[in-house]
Amino acid sequence: MLKTVENSFAQKDYPGTLKILEANKSQMSTGLWHYNMGTVHAKMENYPLARFHFLKAEAEGFNSKEVLTNRELVERKLDIERSESSISTSDYLVKGGMTAAQGILGMVSLFLIIAAIFSLWKRNSLKIFGVILLPALILVGLNIWIKNWNRQIVMTPQPIFEGPSAIFEARNEVPPGVMLVVVEKDGWLQIIYPSRYQGWVKPEGMKELK
Repeated sequence: MLKTVENSFAQKDYPGTLKILEANKSQMSTGLWHYNMGTVHAKMENYPLARFHFLKAEAEGFNSKEVLTNRELVERKLDIERSESSISTSDYLVKGGMTAAQGILGMVSLFLIIAAIFSLWKRNSLKIFGVILLPALILVGLNIWIKNWNRQIVMTPQPIFEGPSAIFEARNEVPPGVMLVVVEKDGWLQIIYPSRYQGWVKPEGMKELK
């Protein structure tokens, strides 16, 4: 099947390549499938959807050099560095949280759990065990909470409303490709990050990074 995909891609039949990938999704790992989908969409200059698939590939553990290189290329095309640059304390906290949830929090919590078990074995003290284990459990909970944030990739320009209703004025718009952290309410999405786009948007024209 991969040979068929490669042949179709080499012939620049990108719509045909997408059809092959979609029909054979179950025959390859999820990360590899998203990487291939992102590569094809990038060739078709559908950069927002390409970014979505590259981020999904990384989330699934497919962290090859090619994924990183292609994602960075797509993000330059979308000018993501400018669109998602931090302008407030909340931006730095959200961005730092998402970065930490990619592995740092998990590693630290695992280290603390191992240290707690080792201390219990060596000193046989439930007090010391609990003191070490508590922050580990807090970090595990924090990691789970961050990973459950509602993250959306904007597929098409989205008008930003001042409130969760069309009766409010649209005062700005979010450009394609931007990743939003949002809270859903009554069929609308309130933008938490990036703070430069504070307001409400409709869920149409978005793809959720689950």
